[in-house]
Amino acid sequence: INSLAFEGNALIFNQYNYLAKNLIDIEVDFSTSLDLTELRIIKDENEIELIKKAINISDKAYSHILKFVKAGMSEQEIATELEYFMRKLGSERPAFTTIVASGVRGALPHGVATDKLINNGEFVTIDFGAVYKGYHSDITRTFCVGKASDRQKEIYDIVLQAQLLGLKEIAPNKSGREVDFPVREYIKNAGYGDFFGHGLGHGVGLEIHELPRLSPLSPTDKLKENMIVTNEPGIYVPDFGGVRIEDTVLVTANGCQALTQSDKRLVEIM
Repeated sequence: INSLAFEGNALIFNQYNYLAKNLIDIEVDFSTSLDLTELRIIKDENEIELIKKAINISDKAYSHILKFVKAGMSEQEIATELEYFMRKLGSERPAFTTIVASGVRGALPHGVATDKLINNGEFVTIDFGAVYKGYHSDITRTFCVGKASDRQKEIYDIVLQAQLLGLKEIAPNKSGREVDFPVREYIKNAGYGDFFGHGLGHGVGLEIHELPRLSPLSPTDKLKENMIVTNEPGIYVPDFGGVRIEDTVLVTANGCQALTQSDKRLVEIM
C-alpha cells in the first residue's frame, strides 16, 4: 500500500488513532476524507428490486398489525409483533428502532415504543421498516383504536392531502427544497404550520437515512430518475397527539411512483 484513503462518515476516532500511529510508512492524508454517499444516491435495477422486497415485507406487516391491535395493548407489544412478523417474512432485522406512539405521545415524531397502554379513541402512529439483503424500507401509518373524533379526522385528512400533494411534487429536475415547499405551505395554510417540524423526506437504501433530502435546507439541487426517497408529512400537536403518513417513493422519468402499497385511508379499529 503506497497511499490510503478513508471514508469520513465511517472512520471512528479509535480507528483513526490506530491508523495514524501504525501507518507511519504509508502516505495517509488525514486532513481530508472521501464522501462516498453520492455514489449511492441513484439506485440500479437490482437495488430497486431489493428495496421493493423490503417494502413488500413491511406492507404485509402493516396489514397484519391492523388485525392484531386492540385497546389495552402496550406500544411495546405492537412493536414486538411487527418485528417478529417481518422476521418471519424474511427481514434480517428492523430497519431502525420501531416507533409506536399512541395518544398524546403521538406528538413525538420519534416516539419509540414504551409500556404505555393504548386506550379507546386514541391515534396510534407506527413507523417501522424491514431490511432485505441489506436494503431498507420505511413506512409510517396512523390509525385510530375506536372511533375517531372530528378533530382527529380533520388533522388526519390534512396530512393525507399533504402526502398526496407530495407525490405530485416529487419529479426529476426539482430540488429537495422545491418539493418540500408546497407541502409545507399546504399544512401552514390549514393552520398547522407550527406543528410540522421536520423535513418532508430522505433517501433510503443501504442505510435508512441517505441522500437526497426533501426539506427547506436540502442540499439536493436536482432529483434524478431512480432516486428513492420518503414522503412523510406530519402534524404533531402537544397534549393532543399526532399524525404522520409515509411512503417510500421511486423517482421516475416523468414523476414518481409510490412503492409502498398500504392503504392510506383512516382506519378505525373497533
